[in-house]
Amino acid sequence: MTETDLVGRCGLYCGACSIYRAYKDNGEYLKRVAEHFKCAPEKVRCEGCQVLTPECWGNGCKIVQCLNSKGFQFCYECPQFSDKSCEKFEKLAQDYLENNVDIRASLARIESGQTDTWLRESRERFKCPSCRKSLPAGAKKCYHCGKELTTLL
Repeated sequence: MTETDLVGRCGLYCGACSIYRAYKDNGEYLKRVAEHFKCAPEKVRCEGCQVLTPECWGNGCKIVQCLNSKGFQFCYECPQFSDKSCEKFEKLAQDYLENNVDIRASLARIESGQTDTWLRESRERFKCPSCRKSLPAGAKKCYHCGKELTTLL
């Protein structure tokens, strides 16, 4: 696995995706995510948007399915991205903005060739300030060490 495997096609850093984190971190968080999506824990699995295997959760992602059907790798390639007419993306972007994550800005950085810098910054951003373990976007409490977070990751 390389860091570029975690470049989300929608602009989210896959290392901060709840599905990816649950799969990689296992334990209680995996159980909570599986319960939230009403599925078996073994169904919650993903290696990152750039390396989807047949078992990966991402194959069922509406954004991934849309991009594949249009032959695009990233949302910024679609004309509906620029004119903000894609309801799927706009809803997702708004949901992440509520968690202090601007996936539209992330896509702009990816498009402009700043992927490596964006990946390094994202890897650091989505870590617990106490135990330094990775967490999903929007985390309010570290499920590794139990520390309450003063700001959303």
